[in-house]
Amino acid sequence: MDKFRFIFLCVLLQANLSVSAEYAPSIVQDSLRSLYPEVKTVGWSTDNGYYVAGFQDNGFDMKVWFNSKGNWVMKQTDWQVMDEAPEAIWHAFTFGPYSTDEVLDVTLVEFPRMKSQVVVHIGEDNAMTEYQLFYLTDGELINARNVTNMSDILGANTFL
Repeated sequence: MDKFRFIFLCVLLQANLSVSAEYAPSIVQDSLRSLYPEVKTVGWSTDNGYYVAGFQDNGFDMKVWFNSKGNWVMKQTDWQVMDEAPEAIWHAFTFGPYSTDEVLDVTLVEFPRMKSQVVVHIGEDNAMTEYQLFYLTDGELINARNVTNMSDILGANTFL
């Protein structure tokens, strides 16, 4: 009887772990492998119905959003600093109205059917206020939004 209870508890525990663990269906994992065959370590999460793969590629933190059919719908490369940004964006930021603010993060956001954007996350000096500046790769500033009290500020709700 004790052996039966032990096996039952083990099966129940395994089922609980499988349900709570973040994963992606095989079609989504296959899509990721076809896009990034060299990536071995991937963390999976979900965001508003999308499967999100997080990993490192060429020294950058990457996130790729997939729909349930395995199609990538958005990918983000965390550049962290302006060094990787196109010259047009660097120029637009440096000579724009936010040039005195501190750059906190820089992220390239790519889509299969829309223009890529570079998001520059800034903080005002001596203030708690933070903004995101959304640039097209040609340097055009298309949006500036206050993100001071926001979380998950570059997820599916922002773009998809």
